[in-house]
Amino acid sequence: MAGEQKVRTVQDCQIVPDKVSTEQQSLVLVKKLLAIAVSSITYLRGLFPEAAYGQKYVGDMKVLILREHSCPGAQQIVHWCSVAKDSWGLLCGALILG
Repeated sequence: MAGEQKVRTVQDCQIVPDKVSTEQQSLVLVKKLLAIAVSSITYLRGLFPEAAYGQKYVGDMKVLILREHSCPGAQQIVHWCSVAKDSWGLLCGALILG
């Protein structure tokens, strides 16, 4: 059928894992939660148009994530978050090794 759509399960769309058992998984989780937090704040404050956000799922709850190439301001925010995530990874690595 031409109009048929694939139904995606929650596991297909999930961005936060159910279980975190390693330091690397923990770091990835913190990075994803930072993206969710910043995106939620910018959305609720109305800083960018709704088209600047993509939909993801945390469990069965839909969250909006700021997309990098949606508008110039969004691109700058995503870049800052990327730098913060990288710094957080370096800090965690130093704490684990030191």
